Amino acid sequence: SKDGGKTFATFANSRTIHGDHHGLWIDPKNTQIIYSANDGGFYQSEDGGAAWKFAVSAGGSQFYNITLDSSSPAWAYGSIQDIGSRRGKVDLSQGRDKIPGVDWEDAPGGEGSHHAVDPKNPTIVYSHGFYGNFTRTDLSVPAPQRGRRGGGAQQPPATPPAPDAPRRSTNIRPKEEGLRAQWMAPVLVSPHDPATVYLGYQFVFRSTNRGDTWEKISADLTANDPKQMLPRSSSEIPYQTITALDESPRVKGLIYTGTDDGKLHVTTDAGKTWTELTSGVPSTKWYSRVVPSQHADATVYITQRGREDDDFAPYIYKSTDGGKTFTSIVGNIPAGPVNVIREDPTNPNILYVGTDVGAFVTTDGGKVWQVLGGNLPSTQVSDLAVHPRDNVIVISTYGRGVWAMDAQRVREVGR
Repeated sequence: SKDGGKTFATFANSRTIHGDHHGLWIDPKNTQIIYSANDGGFYQSEDGGAAWKFAVSAGGSQFYNITLDSSSPAWAYGSIQDIGSRRGKVDLSQGRDKIPGVDWEDAPGGEGSHHAVDPKNPTIVYSHGFYGNFTRTDLSVPAPQRGRRGGGAQQPPATPPAPDAPRRSTNIRPKEEGLRAQWMAPVLVSPHDPATVYLGYQFVFRSTNRGDTWEKISADLTANDPKQMLPRSSSEIPYQTITALDESPRVKGLIYTGTDDGKLHVTTDAGKTWTELTSGVPSTKWYSRVVPSQHADATVYITQRGREDDDFAPYIYKSTDGGKTFTSIVGNIPAGPVNVIREDPTNPNILYVGTDVGAFVTTDGGKVWQVLGGNLPSTQVSDLAVHPRDNVIVISTYGRGVWAMDAQRVREVGR
């Protein structure tokens, strides 16, 4: 607008930049310089919006999560708002303290997708589209070549694979009506058997053949209250769903679940019986993580977030009695919804947390927390992972891309 907002005209080349704008900044000293922040990243114009270029070095990708596989070098998988799923190699060739930026390539999954990778065969990747539409992808099978037109010559259409040929992607959603799943539904490969996979809807499903068939191993673990249920519509995000799901790496069949309506359950016998633990937790919020300990059978960590209730207090709890009672270990972490907690594989007193305001670490089990990584931008940390073999911490952010650092430096402080 050039008349104080009475009339507006679209920038001539505004379609060359991504939509879903979050911010616009005009240089007060040179109004020809404009920056746009949006779901596609960060864009710059030097001619008042006539032409735009992508600011590659700004690192503005909005990652929802991060998953590391067992390849060497390891692949990091993540899903990006409005972009889809991508993966990039964690390049340690120059050392753990000099991990370079890398190009990311297409990966299985949509823009809101968790990833679970077979630890024995990292070419098998589980992912999903919206609301629990799960897929198993075999990356060892070449992607089908799509027919296209270009260069003035018409290309023949892609030849469909033979019926008995190996499939690259297989839809493995359980064939049951009325399932509810979150935008990003949990998927888990058992740490005890790579052929066993778990999915979280309002029920827990288990497959022992990599998703070919499914068994429902729980009742509805949410409140299942019709008064709280959102209307059934394709434009509505389901509610009363499992949002956190994990199996103990120490005890086979010890599984915890947390839901978006504040319910916590555990099974100690692989789903034969379930016990509700909700009453032992001081707060009732959306469960962002349940993490059974790598170091002690009866220890479990949970994080909750109150963002959906306009509650920005941090919620982090620890139980040492299998979830019967919980103690807050928030300590001095500043206000901000908590998205993730991880244990260090080598030291039970070292814990990593990601919140809407940054990443934090404790070396004394949660008594005192410090900022993790001196040059990490102050932004929402959506997820983080610690690679047990490579001793690196990989951090995903919603707005500043993916970062990595040497875990050994943290461990030296914690000795």
